Amino acid sequence: MAERGVWRGRSLAWRIGVSVVVLAVLVAAVVAAALVTEVDDDNAAAPGLPASPEVRAPGLLAVSEDAPMPDPAALARVLAPLADSAEVGELAGRVVDDATGQVLWERDPDKPKVPASTTKLLTALAALTQLPADKRVDTVVARGSDPTTLVVIPGGDPTMSRGSESGPLFPGSATVVELADIVRGAGFTPARIVVAPGPYMGPGLGPGWSRGEIASGNLAPIEPWMLDGGRMDPADEYSPRYPEPALAAGRILARQLGVDPETVRVSAEPVETGEELGKVSSADLVERVRSMLVHSDNVLAEAVCREVALSRHPDQKADFAAGATAVTDTLTELGMDLSGVRLDDCSGMSAGNRIPARVLTDVLRVASGPDASREMRDLLDTLPIASGSGTLVDRFDGPSGAGAGWVRAKTGTLSGTSALAGTVTSVDGRPMSFALLSTGTDPAIARPVLDQIAAELRTCGCR
Repeated sequence: MAERGVWRGRSLAWRIGVSVVVLAVLVAAVVAAALVTEVDDDNAAAPGLPASPEVRAPGLLAVSEDAPMPDPAALARVLAPLADSAEVGELAGRVVDDATGQVLWERDPDKPKVPASTTKLLTALAALTQLPADKRVDTVVARGSDPTTLVVIPGGDPTMSRGSESGPLFPGSATVVELADIVRGAGFTPARIVVAPGPYMGPGLGPGWSRGEIASGNLAPIEPWMLDGGRMDPADEYSPRYPEPALAAGRILARQLGVDPETVRVSAEPVETGEELGKVSSADLVERVRSMLVHSDNVLAEAVCREVALSRHPDQKADFAAGATAVTDTLTELGMDLSGVRLDDCSGMSAGNRIPARVLTDVLRVASGPDASREMRDLLDTLPIASGSGTLVDRFDGPSGAGAGWVRAKTGTLSGTSALAGTVTSVDGRPMSFALLSTGTDPAIARPVLDQIAAELRTCGCR
């Protein structure tokens, strides 16, 4: 079973979640892990609800020197009944104080566990460390050596929209309409379209990936150009995806230009080109990382880690192994101990991945600790908000409701695996990073308990 989240656009739930987070920051004056969330005019409160405080730029507030740290022994007593429950099966976890790095609670923190989509935390930190925050990916159109052929030269952007505007899943993305306008503006009327190979190599499906996940909407073959992450219906986050996404994108461009879609060809070999007509660019890196984490988009995660690989080795094409190696090499260069880590992919779809809870909290604390750079801190701002956005929008209610708006975390779900890793601020204004990895039980049963543990970190002063 692959991970599923719920996207509700600019729904009431989203607005309430953002309001809670903004109020939390204004009240708590917390450490690096607590964020001021950007609020725009379109996200004003619904009638009858108080307006959200308006903050124009994301930012981080310093910890109050008086914010007390939880006592590890007291915290252990609170968490023990939940951590010992049969619902979470075999649980590994860790909780760390962000300001000092002190371990507040842990259970098998060094044991390599199936991380599912919490793998994306490693991918995100590597990208935000290796690449500029405003890095964009270009898609170029050029005349072919045959004067009647249009060549699309992919750069590795899966986020281009098939509509006239970027969609809710990938805000700020380029559109295929813009690409067609460049061709028309050049006065070029092609008879056929060829999609060049681009910077990727190797198979489109990662180790252990199932082709059945294409129809279920969890992934598409990883190709260097596609529209809306390969989705057949860009309005549906879990739409079935195209089995040949680059070909599908070329055919949609063909229809825009009045070209017979049956003439579109995806070339496995380099394509000779003439005059470059122009290019369109993706959203910047931070926005793409945000979409990757909020919606747990597997295709975008694999594209982003290939960007890291291409940045490190610009003369080499990238595949799954190159992307995974680039992520681990980048984090190792940050001084992180990646003992126990095995990555077969960068998205977490592979059941062969292994990450200890210790590594996940180390990743989060690199982004939230006092020495973190502004680029690293962007990781925290791009996480889903409990009961507010993305894969957490329909979680943290009932017994875990106290965590709503306060927990920011990456979810992870595969068959028999449920994970949650993120940051939370205690009632005393003390921010903590946590990682929880459950295996051996149905994720639907384990997930509410993981949410309760995170909520207890919020409510328990534990002194």
